[in-house]
Amino acid sequence: MTRSPLLATVLAVALAACGVLPGTDGYLEGVGRIPGGDFESIVALPEGVAVDFPELAGEPLGRNAEGTRLLMIGDSILASTSSRYGDEMCGTLTQLGWDVALEAEAGSFVNFGQKVLRDRFDENWDAVVVFLGTNYDGNVSNYETRLRDVVETVWPLPVLLLTTGTFRDAQREVNEVIWAVRDSYDHVTVLDWSRILETGGLLSDDGVHLNRNGRRVIASAIARAVQFAPTDQPGACLDSRFRNDSKVADAMPTDDEVVADESVETTVAPDVPATETTVP
Repeated sequence: MTRSPLLATVLAVALAACGVLPGTDGYLEGVGRIPGGDFESIVALPEGVAVDFPELAGEPLGRNAEGTRLLMIGDSILASTSSRYGDEMCGTLTQLGWDVALEAEAGSFVNFGQKVLRDRFDENWDAVVVFLGTNYDGNVSNYETRLRDVVETVWPLPVLLLTTGTFRDAQREVNEVIWAVRDSYDHVTVLDWSRILETGGLLSDDGVHLNRNGRRVIASAIARAVQFAPTDQPGACLDSRFRNDSKVADAMPTDDEVVADESVETTVAPDVPATETTVP
């Protein structure tokens, strides 16, 4: 499937109406720039937050996906953006046409990825996002073996891996493995979340988990990394089966934070009338 010219036009008009129309260079099929430091987000960042988004190591997932079904696997970092809290992730990625299943639980180690795939991989996914490594026991060989197993299991689907924050020295081992895995497989792309965290102001008081701004920024960062799904239809939030955050419940967003998030506009554009207006 390909994105229709009419939808590309409508999206461009919508972006222009909100003051975020990309320039003429670096376009991806007329609907957005290739991710990088100058990529214009389709999702507004929090007021006062400026992020120097790094270039992707690899290609946006939407460029190589054959369909719209996106499986996301993670720990408390992704779980905090799920529908049981502020729903930043699915609410963002569905705007790009993705049908999103976010399977993330607080306190999960890398073997959680294998667990999710055993349960759900036969559901005809088209791309996969993995953020596992915040919880790390120091056994680098075990971490690498299990992460490679996840990547090999989903081959040849395009995969996005995220590096972790370096809140302790051991996380550097995790990130070194992630980069090594990227170098070993052509279907793997890496988003350097560790680099994005250098912006500051995105973490809660514990220095590990995301605050309100951080949850919106990671949704925007992943949107830049997956880009548009190969469709001209809106996406949908799919049911999740793994929802137990009891291992780190005190680090997850509170009711007050979720209410605050819901009061913030996260979409770029309102509905745009179907017109034949073109964008230079």
